[in-house]
Amino acid sequence: MTAPARTTRARTTVDKGADTRERLLLTALHLYATEGLHAVSLRRISTEAGSKNSAAMHYHFQNKLGVVQALVELIARELRRIASSLRVEQSTARSLRGACRDTLRPLVQLPTRQPWGADGVRFLSRLVSEHDEEIAALVNAMFAPFWQRVDRALQAQLPDLPAPVRRLRIMFMSSNVLHGVAEVGWLTHTPLGDLSDFDDDALLDHLVDYLIGGLQAPCLTAVNS
Repeated sequence: MTAPARTTRARTTVDKGADTRERLLLTALHLYATEGLHAVSLRRISTEAGSKNSAAMHYHFQNKLGVVQALVELIARELRRIASSLRVEQSTARSLRGACRDTLRPLVQLPTRQPWGADGVRFLSRLVSEHDEEIAALVNAMFAPFWQRVDRALQAQLPDLPAPVRRLRIMFMSSNVLHGVAEVGWLTHTPLGDLSDFDDDALLDHLVDYLIGGLQAPCLTAVNS
């Protein structure tokens, strides 16, 4: 990324003037994003947020599942807001490239749209990589309509791709994109050198190129559809 864009990907700074619930929530977001969902207790979040009540998290969110739900709702609202603001720029011709670009653009822009945006993307990446059946069920219920719309859109664009293969590739796409956007800072020191010399639009285009290549790859394995 360019230097100005990188500065927006720093840790979330919680506004001391924020109300207690918001302060607790953004503190949880940062800790979960940097350390993982299973490494941080609710009591520690309360302490880090500056709450004098060690049970504040339980009061506002009941348990970890309640915190995760609140965080996913926060991030989903912002992604919808970004998508709505970008809709006027979207092409009416729904090519495969256009559909992929429109789908990914809010996620790529999230770190620059909110002070907590980078933590938000890293948190979503954690949800994918840290398996927990209860959390997975909650997240799947919330995001199922979105992924079903993506599946239908790609079915129209890739009519010859068997449904099980298409859906598997969509899930590969979601995890790879989340991890890639979440850890974009790593591109400054890869084994192949510094690969960070691009802005958000260029990052988005490279991600779209990568995804289209995977989605359109020949299906060489027999599938029972």
